[in-house]
Amino acid sequence: MKRTWFDQLAPAWDSLPGQSETAARAETFLQRVVPPGCARLLDAGSGTGVLVEPLLRLPHPPACIVEFDFSCAMLSESRRKHAALPGIRYVCADLAAPPFPASSFGCILVFSALPHVEDQRAALSALLALLRPGGRLAVGHLMPSHALNAMHASIGGAVADDRLPPAADLAALCSSLGARVLIAEENEQEYTVLVEKSV
Repeated sequence: MKRTWFDQLAPAWDSLPGQSETAARAETFLQRVVPPGCARLLDAGSGTGVLVEPLLRLPHPPACIVEFDFSCAMLSESRRKHAALPGIRYVCADLAAPPFPASSFGCILVFSALPHVEDQRAALSALLALLRPGGRLAVGHLMPSHALNAMHASIGGAVADDRLPPAADLAALCSSLGARVLIAEENEQEYTVLVEKSV
């Protein structure tokens, strides 16, 4: 049901309220969490590819960006927008069962996506396994968890029960999975949890 909901919204997603400013605000998040020298980056829950162009504007952009989402229609929109850009791959699969070898990425981003994952612990565990030792996983949103959860409840339907845990709780979950917490912050403008895979 949720996949169908996102597939149906995909063609109009970028014209929804607030989407036009997301890329500009996301750039600050990326500058904070993407480590220099990250050659392969996984954009997990990538949607229509809002992070692609901001990632390529980083001083040292990744050589390979993998756009990864469970909505093939969302990925199609991203591919349509970014077809001319080199180094972008597109993979449609579930975040809790990513089809990549272990230790494949130097950095994994989960931007505006984690609440839509049913088993967040399983998904984070699977994503952490994809990181190289010392690699980083970042979860980001452009509002605090309480505001995001209220917004999903007000939208209703397929996302009515989608929830983002407070940053401290998510950091504790990642720590229980063996990651080292570097940042766990949220305020009225943003939400950032950044963790590092143990070497």
